[in-house]
Amino acid sequence: MPTFEYTETYDNPASSVFSRLIDLKGRDSWIKGIMEIQVTPEGPAQLGTKYFESGKYSGFKSEKTMIVTELVQDHLLTMETTPDEKQFFRESYRIEPISDTSCRVHFTIQVDNVPKVAEFFMRQSMKKEQPQTAARLKAVLKG
Repeated sequence: MPTFEYTETYDNPASSVFSRLIDLKGRDSWIKGIMEIQVTPEGPAQLGTKYFESGKYSGFKSEKTMIVTELVQDHLLTMETTPDEKQFFRESYRIEPISDTSCRVHFTIQVDNVPKVAEFFMRQSMKKEQPQTAARLKAVLKG
């Protein structure tokens, strides 16, 4: 299963970063390509929250429904696709506090049932996209 990882340090407390991560309706402010978002129930993510996203990434249209499967206040958010989805997709954001005013975020994306040819292009794209996504999150946090 292809796994894409990236780590970024933020000059923000873990609680601020976590608050932004669990604001699923606001993901389009820092994740490029999202065209539509639906969150059930409304409000910040909680265990079991259903998240639908459609978008265009590297020229490919994508639609997926994910469920929040892990949530530890100020430390961890994990979402993964529902069992009826054609492709398995898991996003995980693990926050490691460094001090009261800074933290490190470990971004992990796992995908399964991807054709080998597509996997090659995904690897190339993710090498570029993950740092850019982390930078956009940093910019949103600065306001």
